[in-house]
Amino acid sequence: MSTRSTRPTIRQVAQRAGVAIGTVSRVLNKHPTVEPSIRRLVERTIEELGYQPDAVAGSMRRTKTQTIGCAIRDFDLPGFAAFLTAAEQRFRAAGYTMLLSNTENSKEIELSLLRTFGARRADGVLMTLSDESDADLLAVLHRMSMPLVLTDRDMVPDVDCVTADHHGGIRQATAHLLSLGHRRIALLTGEPKSFPARGRIAGFEAAFRSAGLQPPARLIRARSFSPEFSRDEVLRLLAESRPPSAIIAGGMGMLSGVLRALRQAGKAIGRDISVIGTESDLAELTTPGITAIDWDLRAMGRSAAEMLLDRIEQRVTGGPRHVKLPTRLIQRESCAAPVG
Repeated sequence: MSTRSTRPTIRQVAQRAGVAIGTVSRVLNKHPTVEPSIRRLVERTIEELGYQPDAVAGSMRRTKTQTIGCAIRDFDLPGFAAFLTAAEQRFRAAGYTMLLSNTENSKEIELSLLRTFGARRADGVLMTLSDESDADLLAVLHRMSMPLVLTDRDMVPDVDCVTADHHGGIRQATAHLLSLGHRRIALLTGEPKSFPARGRIAGFEAAFRSAGLQPPARLIRARSFSPEFSRDEVLRLLAESRPPSAIIAGGMGMLSGVLRALRQAGKAIGRDISVIGTESDLAELTTPGITAIDWDLRAMGRSAAEMLLDRIEQRVTGGPRHVKLPTRLIQRESCAAPVG
C-alpha cells in the first residue's frame, strides 16, 4: 500500500488560483495588502482543494523577531519627535524594539529600507512614502509578508493608515484669512503626489469656492515641503507686481523658510503680511506668535503603533483601516486685515 500523501499543498493552491505562493501565504495569514478579489479567489481555491496549512511549519515561520521597522522622511520635522516617542513607547510596552530610519523622502532609500526590514524579518513596518503612486514602491509593498501601517498616506490599497485632516485644517485657515478680507492668499506646500499636499490644496480651493470666490491658482506653490523651497517661493511672490497679502505655510518645517524670507524682505508679520503655519515651538515662540494648524502627533504615533500591533498579534483581521485625526486652528497675532 502506498504511503504517499494526497494532501494538497500550498504550491497546488497557488497553481490552481494562478497566483504566487507568497500571495497564498498572505491570504492564510490574513495580511491586509491582498486585494479583495485575489483574496476571494484564493479562499475559494483553498476550499475547493480542501487545503489545510501545516500548523507546525506555520508556527515555525511565524516566529517573531520582536522588531518593528520605522521609516520616516525627516527626523528634524518640528514636533515629529512626539510621534516617534509615542509610537516607540507603545511598541516597547508590547515587547518590541523599533528600528528607526530616515528616508530623506527618497524612493531609492525607501526601497532599500523595505528590503532590509524584510531581510531582518521585522514583524511589521511603520512608514511614510515619498510617492504613493510609484509602481516600484507599490510592487514591493504588495510582496511584503509583514504587516504595514502608513503615516499620512492614503492611496495604497489594502493597507492600514493613520492620517491628519489636512484638508479641514487648511480650509479653516483659508476661511479665517478670507474673513479678514484677504483675497491674495498664497499656499506653499509639497508635491500633490503626497496625501498631506493633496488635502491641503483641496481644502484651500474649497474655502475659496465656499466663499463664492475663484481659487488663485497662481498663488498655489506645491513642489516641496522644505524650508529652502518656502523661503525661495516667498521671495519670488513678494517680487511680483501684486504680491500676496497672506501666506499659508502648508507643511511641517516650512514656516522657518517663510519667516527668513519675510525678514530678508523687511516685512512685518501681522502688519505688512499675514502668516499661518503648522504648530511648532517656532510658531508659538516667534514674536508675534504665528497662527497655526495643529493636530495631535502623539496621538498619531500611539494610533499607528496600536494599529500595527493589532495586525502583528492578529487581534484584527479583514480589510484596511483608516484613522483620521482632527486638526484645529490656533489663532495668534500673525493675522490681521490686509493693508491694501
